[in-house]
Amino acid sequence: MLTVAMVSPLPPERAGEAEYTASLIRELSARGVRVLAIAGKSARPLNSPNVTTAPIWDGRQLTYPFRLASFLRRNRPHILHVQFGPDRQVYGGFFGEVMLILLLLARLMGIKTTVTLHSTWMPAQVVERVKTYRLLSKFAVLAAPFFRLYMRLLDWGTNTIQLSTVRFNSALRQRFLREYKIRPEKVLEIPHPCRPVKSKPNPVEARRELGLEGREPLLVFGFIRRGKGIEVAVKAIAEVARHHPSVLLLIAGSPWGQDGKKYLAELRRHAHQAGLSRWIRFDAEFIPDERVPLYFASATVILLPYEESVGASGPAHHYAGYGVPIIAADVGLHMREALGGSLVLFRRGDANDLANKILNLLEDSETRYAIGDALRHHAEVETWAIAASRTLAHYRVTMRLQGATQ
Repeated sequence: MLTVAMVSPLPPERAGEAEYTASLIRELSARGVRVLAIAGKSARPLNSPNVTTAPIWDGRQLTYPFRLASFLRRNRPHILHVQFGPDRQVYGGFFGEVMLILLLLARLMGIKTTVTLHSTWMPAQVVERVKTYRLLSKFAVLAAPFFRLYMRLLDWGTNTIQLSTVRFNSALRQRFLREYKIRPEKVLEIPHPCRPVKSKPNPVEARRELGLEGREPLLVFGFIRRGKGIEVAVKAIAEVARHHPSVLLLIAGSPWGQDGKKYLAELRRHAHQAGLSRWIRFDAEFIPDERVPLYFASATVILLPYEESVGASGPAHHYAGYGVPIIAADVGLHMREALGGSLVLFRRGDANDLANKILNLLEDSETRYAIGDALRHHAEVETWAIAASRTLAHYRVTMRLQGATQ
């Protein structure tokens, strides 16, 4: 039996990789793979056959690679599979480089290693992100060479790297290979699967349950943090409401960290000062799983106004199955190819263009329904079962490849 040690946040941990990994583990276990799920100390046990949950990981402690390496030495998995950010809050260091120590230790023990990169940063994006940190901005010139070294260490520590993309032969993989010069045969792709929608609440009933009767909700869902461009949606709503007074910008999700709380306060203040309170509602709290379907069933349009994009959008893939049109910023290397090309795109940061795209959909129900059908079809094809089969194929490649670098 193939034994895989999977390192990742797991529910109820709120990192983006948590639900993704839990779904993947369930599918792998159903295919006879033994999974050692190494997660944070608050993780719930996964009640699936062949799965052992080990809540022993604390990314805030720099010694965690050695503690996890000891666990690997005792259990001797065939493969170590890390679901990776990079994220300093989850994995430690500036870019999660502490996790690289674990990968190198595993290779020294003769354990095959693979990493799924959920956020694939390019050097220019790293520089721009470092500039946003007040204390680190003066060192922005060093960010790109530091990150290239980081990626070289990742190359050394892995047998294969799986990029979370939106399609095979993606623009992201092509750019990744050009930027980092990693052997093409070890850079694999895992198109982001879609979450199944088992039952969609009636939209009228969902709106009644949420107190949205008579409104046309434009939904922004997920963690509230900078980089998601929510301020662009707030600016756009003024023009949309002038033509469609029944619209409501519904911002649902909890703020991410202290800066997320500051960002939320700024959004509230702007909405109030612009006289938009009637057309904007903040459900600024963690939305439990049982209530999530109400939000997506009630939505007329879903908005992804990201200012940056370094990964295949989880919200887009998780909720495509509801058949609600999605308008997204044309940003990063994913959006044009995402969900079979069915996203409606607007120019990044352009509130006027976003308003026009919203109005076009609100006033053209035929196009709105056609886009919704295309999204539903994509979600029915790109399932977790398919993702698990692709992952097993990647494991076979990982077991076969020997060298890490050229």
